[in-house]
Amino acid sequence: MAQTQATTHEGSAETAKLLAGVASSAVAKVVGLKTACSAVVTATYAALTQCTETGLTAVAADSVTVVTVSQTNDAVQVDHEFTAGEAAMVKGFAVLNNDADVCYSLCCFAADVALESGDKLTVQMKHKIAASAS
Repeated sequence: MAQTQATTHEGSAETAKLLAGVASSAVAKVVGLKTACSAVVTATYAALTQCTETGLTAVAADSVTVVTVSQTNDAVQVDHEFTAGEAAMVKGFAVLNNDADVCYSLCCFAADVALESGDKLTVQMKHKIAASAS
């Protein structure tokens, strides 16, 4: 099974609020995921099983930047390096908003990643903004 990724309806709704100037919050945090991981658009923050192990809990991402994928400045890239503070089994990661109550996107690894204290896990997620009319 290959690694799977998905942006969520919850994240898309938060992005729409940002564009419209309605109260919302920006991409800002990352969290490791444990137990079941399913990268589907219907995933929600409330349904995530977040890591509770030291170094893998929801924290500010190392960087959130605007990057170019196919058009100038058409994506937001989130980069982070987790450092495990204790042994953990990680199934994926999620990108959250700044007050950690919305899941913008998640990535489920093809296989569990076993970490020991001091191990590092580097993750990256790009959120491409696509133009469309409806």
